[in-house]
Amino acid sequence: MKNLIILVCALLISACASTTPERQDFLISAERQTARNEAKFGALQVNELRSNAPYRDLALIYKESPQRFVADPYHGFLAAPANQLTQQTRAWLAKSGLFSRVYPTGSSQIAPWQLEGELLAMYIDVSAPKTPKVVIQAQYLLSYGNKSANFLLTAEQSITDPGPESAAQGFSTALAKLLTQLEQELTSSNLD
Repeated sequence: MKNLIILVCALLISACASTTPERQDFLISAERQTARNEAKFGALQVNELRSNAPYRDLALIYKESPQRFVADPYHGFLAAPANQLTQQTRAWLAKSGLFSRVYPTGSSQIAPWQLEGELLAMYIDVSAPKTPKVVIQAQYLLSYGNKSANFLLTAEQSITDPGPESAAQGFSTALAKLLTQLEQELTSSNLD
């Protein structure tokens, strides 16, 4: 019994003595590089995107197999991924010129065009360890009066390693790909 108590105390002391890694948080961003389009639509309100667990949490999510996902307790996002995606979508569409104006949720201006959506997935795929990649999947709904168009978009970006810094850079690149897809879908939509 005495040996058991000594062992438990030793384990507690060693557990308390170990240092945890410093938490690192990241923001993602996407810069639109191409020329501004001529406005095809009127004013747009971009509503806050929704997301479900685990993608509404701040932790980076790793996909290790088709069924196994793991949250990283030491690396994550500075703001919720859906909030970042909403802000980046607004900024991208404002720079695109497709809409005469782009308003945020809660604006006192009434916009005839409405864009809403949901972040469906945002993770670092390490299921093939030699070829890690990041994945972002989102669904958008553009509506105008009683007409609407639904867009399911997925963007992937290979990364050099599954570390958080490389993943954050990969998410920014994947986000630019996703928003480029969204802009192309909006341009070809026949709602006007």
